Amino acid sequence: MKTLSLYISIVLVIFSTAPVSSIACTEVRLKSKDNSVVVGRSMEFAQELNSNVIVQPKGQKRISKLPDGSNGKKWTAKYGVIYLDGFGLDIAVDGFNEVGLSVGELYFPGEAKFAEPPKKKKSRAISNLDLPLFILQNFATIEKIRKELPKLTVWGEKLEVLNNIIVPVHYAVYQEDGKGIIIEYSNEGLKIFDSVGIMTNSPKYDWHLTNLRNYVNLNAENVPPVVIEGISFAGTGQGTGLKGIPGDPTPPSRFVRAAAMAYLSQKGDTAADIVNLSEHILNNVDIPIGLVRDFENGETFHDYTQWIVIKDLTNKILYYRTYENMSLRSVDMNKLDMSVEGKKLTIPVNGRGSGIVDVTADLKPEE
Repeated sequence: MKTLSLYISIVLVIFSTAPVSSIACTEVRLKSKDNSVVVGRSMEFAQELNSNVIVQPKGQKRISKLPDGSNGKKWTAKYGVIYLDGFGLDIAVDGFNEVGLSVGELYFPGEAKFAEPPKKKKSRAISNLDLPLFILQNFATIEKIRKELPKLTVWGEKLEVLNNIIVPVHYAVYQEDGKGIIIEYSNEGLKIFDSVGIMTNSPKYDWHLTNLRNYVNLNAENVPPVVIEGISFAGTGQGTGLKGIPGDPTPPSRFVRAAAMAYLSQKGDTAADIVNLSEHILNNVDIPIGLVRDFENGETFHDYTQWIVIKDLTNKILYYRTYENMSLRSVDMNKLDMSVEGKKLTIPVNGRGSGIVDVTADLKPEE
């Protein structure tokens, strides 16, 4: 019990040094045997996001505004998109477009560093919060994104709802075939990494990749019995090959845990199989209310899993569930008008009941 109390104290100290609105997100990309690609992501936040699912057809004209109200980057959407917003703001926290390109925006505290809003060459300036929609609405491949990003001035936008902090984020981008990159702006400038299919939060992505080397021993196969002095000692229970896998909710531990599960689990034959697998993996990084807490100005803030989203990039279907309703709901892009004549559509992610199905009436007498 002393060990558990000490652990909880350490966790609380770590998280109380972060901003109130700290996010503990996890993202994982999976590929099935038939080469279907699915990207799953959890969204943890201490303040209510009140997110909506947004359907935005192609043809939308957008301008990234600078803090002084002047115009920055302008574009007309080449592709229709489905995405989730936050705080009712016209931004994409996570989503994909009609050609199967996915973008996820995850928290990157203590590491993110963006440019100052420029006073010249404003036509290449874009807010860090506008960048996901810019990518989704204009690109089909990560190769073209790699070429475009160095041309942009990505500046850090402050949000009043988050006490006017510059929102520290980094980005995971995957194209339809599953190839992906991680985009980070830090004190090292712009860095683009090849993705291993996993992303969480700080530290920087290359740190997480190095840290994985500490866990190359993890194996799905149970350790065989050992014979000592003629006595056989078998492992206690199942999962002995995974002994040492980290189980706490910190970003490094979630990165390793998600990577191990994604790599070692059976992938399944179809997109439906890996949608299911994605949900199981995200269950392992779920944070219930009260487990992770921040203290600020006498108030307690609970970082918890507000929603998860699973994006089937092959079949263009978005699945999501919320903290209150654990049943998956879906939005099928194939059933929507994503042309320039299409209408913008929206639905709140919260609400719509508990998801519990009463099967009492389906009970039958034993034959």
